[in-house]
Amino acid sequence: MTPPPVKVDTQEVAKGIFYLTGGSHHSVAADFGAYIVLVECPLSEERALAVIDAAKKAIPKKPIRYVVNTHHHFDHTGGLRACMAEGATILTQTANKPYYEKLASLPHTIRPDSLAKSPKKAIVEAIDDKRVLTGGGHTMEIYRVQGSNHADTMMIAYFPKEKILVDADIYTPAAANMTPPPPTKEMQNLDANLKRLKLDVQQITPIHGRLVTLADFQKALGQ
Repeated sequence: MTPPPVKVDTQEVAKGIFYLTGGSHHSVAADFGAYIVLVECPLSEERALAVIDAAKKAIPKKPIRYVVNTHHHFDHTGGLRACMAEGATILTQTANKPYYEKLASLPHTIRPDSLAKSPKKAIVEAIDDKRVLTGGGHTMEIYRVQGSNHADTMMIAYFPKEKILVDADIYTPAAANMTPPPPTKEMQNLDANLKRLKLDVQQITPIHGRLVTLADFQKALGQ
């Protein structure tokens, strides 16, 4: 059976910043003037290609220069080879770099993917604790989350002007009509990191779940 087409819904959450949803794993694309920055190229080749297409439709005639990868788990690396085939530079925490370079070198002969069909030397840049990207009137700050039990390489992205946070697997908001479950240690750790970094977050575009406000997060924390 032919699988159904991958659905990607596009919502502009701030000028030039787009929330790409429609499945279990979301992405965020931002217009940095001469190029696009994409947060997460997740899950699979099929999802990644659909996300790439949606980002280019939302921000036309510009290449995807950077892809911010939040962490190394399989569902957050499954689409990276498609983004590598686009020529995008992968930004990830330092400990992931050797693994991602190995991931890029695998031949994929049984079921050739985008990178196998259009080989390119993958560019993977390491981030220890912080990296800042600027362009097109936007600034994105990328931070390693200290103390995460989910992944020691966990990264978050933050747009200071728009006060938007992007996180994956740390805070997954419950549906709007549901009572939030008890707060997890990862949520409490995120709250501690936001305070440590002094990030003035007002809106959260999580990689899983739905668009929420800081007030939603604080309510889920029981604050």
